[in-house]
Amino acid sequence: MPQNLRARLERIRETQKFNNSPDTSVTQCGNSEKAPPSKAALSSRGHKECSEWKEAGYKTLSRTLTLPLPLPAVLPETLSRLLPDLLKNQPDTPGTLPDPNSFLFFDLETTGLSGGAGTVAFLAAFGHFVRKKSTQKCYDNLEITQFLLLDYPGENDFLENVLSVINNFNKSFFLTTYNGKTFDTPLIKTRCLMNGLAFPQVLQLDLLYPSRRLWKRIISSCSQANVEAQVLGLDRTGDTPGALAPDIWFNFLRSGEELESCQPLLGICDHNVKDIFGLASLFKAFLEVAVSPLDAATRFRCDEENLAMCFRRYAADEETTDLLLEAAAKGYPRSCLRLGFDLFRQGCHEEGRSVLKRLTEPAASWKVPCSITVQALALRSLAIDADRRLGQKDTALKYIEMATSLPQLPGGLKADLEKRQEKLSVH
Repeated sequence: MPQNLRARLERIRETQKFNNSPDTSVTQCGNSEKAPPSKAALSSRGHKECSEWKEAGYKTLSRTLTLPLPLPAVLPETLSRLLPDLLKNQPDTPGTLPDPNSFLFFDLETTGLSGGAGTVAFLAAFGHFVRKKSTQKCYDNLEITQFLLLDYPGENDFLENVLSVINNFNKSFFLTTYNGKTFDTPLIKTRCLMNGLAFPQVLQLDLLYPSRRLWKRIISSCSQANVEAQVLGLDRTGDTPGALAPDIWFNFLRSGEELESCQPLLGICDHNVKDIFGLASLFKAFLEVAVSPLDAATRFRCDEENLAMCFRRYAADEETTDLLLEAAAKGYPRSCLRLGFDLFRQGCHEEGRSVLKRLTEPAASWKVPCSITVQALALRSLAIDADRRLGQKDTALKYIEMATSLPQLPGGLKADLEKRQEKLSVH
């Protein structure tokens, strides 16, 4: 029998003997016997509100916190322009947005960041919006529930608690995370599989990707902590860094009841609460940007160009034109290109030419680099306008020649330009 399998079976046998024993005051932790940490020890430094830990299974504790975080009861339709997963994940009800209470915020603290079978989740937190009365026009608070694993043998009960929250939440909800599609969800699925448990199919909303669209070019990093600090202005002074979570939990396993090991673990629990609160706050920020994008672009330091592109992808309304105008005025080249296209489509030909010609000027200053493709597309559009609308074939040919002379053009675009050049040269 392979050595690792023998060791695994031995551990299972020891766990079963322990679970069947009437005296559960002692647990095996490594090669030494240590008393399990008491609820009092873990509750000695908790959150001020509803902070007491309760037993939630073998070697598993839980607590529930309620934090103030108001949110409107009805989500704006424009939110789907920033968070497109809200629509594409709901094939049965296209075009409709869920209730705010349909978002279950989820975050894990683990023994490592590499994932894989050797990484264990020892702390899980869920959050959802709640209100005192269903008739209220807004939600009042964010309710957060945490589950803490105290030692490896309790993992099955820990996971069953996690699954219970997911299985008993609203019928159609979004498991809302930050990088959860890549890390949190695959990890918890793996741990469930290894414990013989089934993880349900869920709709997922990962706020990492829309955050990158709005802030990747604005702030140094799109980590959740950095977005919270530089965009939302949340203060995490005194917070225990999440990177220390593995060492803190392993030290807790070695030290057991000693208060010195409980205090850092409670610090990680508080860090986990802040992660859920920050995640819900970020969701609220997206909602506010969706309601008033022009005002929120400055308030939340959004990338004006990418914000305009998010809105233009789904509708070319007056608000989208205003966003494009704002971004173009600030020197974003893609916004200038799309604004020019929209102006031509709306019949504002003179204004469209003026916008697109700016993209052909070598001395034009841009907030971000103007790509070769954007310049070529602007010249192509100007050539079509000169040929078909103004009847100036020589001018059109000049624009096309300028475009074909640009280096490293995409193959399809280059072929289209050469075809137009050949056609104009004949005439």
